[in-house]
Amino acid sequence: MICIKKVNKYYGKTKVLKGVDMEIRDGEIFGIIGHSGAGKSTLLRCINGLEDYKEGSILVNNKEIRTLNEKQLREMRKELGMIFQHFSLLERKTVFENIALPLECFKYSKEDINKRVLELLDLVGIKDKKDIKPRNLSGGQKQRVAIARALALNPKVLLCDEATSALDPNTTKSILALLKDINKKLGITIVMVTHQMEVIKQICTKVAIMEGGEVLEIGETEEIFLHNTKALRKLIGEDNIVLPQGTNIKILFPKGTSNESLITKMARDLDIDFSIVFGKLEKFRDDILGSLIINVSNKSGESVKRYLDNKGIIWEEIVND
Repeated sequence: MICIKKVNKYYGKTKVLKGVDMEIRDGEIFGIIGHSGAGKSTLLRCINGLEDYKEGSILVNNKEIRTLNEKQLREMRKELGMIFQHFSLLERKTVFENIALPLECFKYSKEDINKRVLELLDLVGIKDKKDIKPRNLSGGQKQRVAIARALALNPKVLLCDEATSALDPNTTKSILALLKDINKKLGITIVMVTHQMEVIKQICTKVAIMEGGEVLEIGETEEIFLHNTKALRKLIGEDNIVLPQGTNIKILFPKGTSNESLITKMARDLDIDFSIVFGKLEKFRDDILGSLIINVSNKSGESVKRYLDNKGIIWEEIVND
């Protein structure tokens, strides 16, 4: 487990991480999302000891990162695989040799290296590319090599820093499917730093939204998307919805629900008029999540709330910020 408590980090006098708190549990696929400069990559580098932090605590498997000496940090990094945006492969080495590099650094035998590399090539689906050099690979294939290399030492955690940002949409989907499969097969914890909303929706079980070095919100991915929270709206540029006077009610449609006729039926049953202020349907993995904001008079508001409660519909009253 990774436990981050009240972490502050400075570049000179500039505070780039501001009281960051989050807990990443074993086996999770945890997303950290935000615009450029939000502090997400800096936080990731603090987790693996590439950056220091002067205040707060980062525990990785009960080890405080900033108290480790060089030897201890080297050993700890065996538990943390790292994937970068631009692959960071050695062009002069073959695919096999790139994946073998971490094993060679830790003095594994040739027999063990050969066995492990072939296992990993099979896992990431590029066994036929083992003798090819990176310049002859596509972007997706290069990232598969990088993933295999990151898994070479059997880490407990895989850290992904914008791992799909340099890939086209179809290749991104295939890489995310691979990471999801690795998480399922190996039980490995995955931390995804990204600015791509589709990455979060497709793969992450939990998400933290960051801005200006702070965590604005953290929670189950489905719940944050379903409730279309203030932090999420701000991130995707939907924070400027102007609500009319009266009672504004957001009706939520979780995955697996079918309430297409709810609004018209409610209008007939209660004999009321209403306006639709905002609506949204969104693909979330293999399901559809949706929400609808309706406006009714204050006089009709309580009747609508009782009606929704009786029907077992999830709703919340919202007001202008």
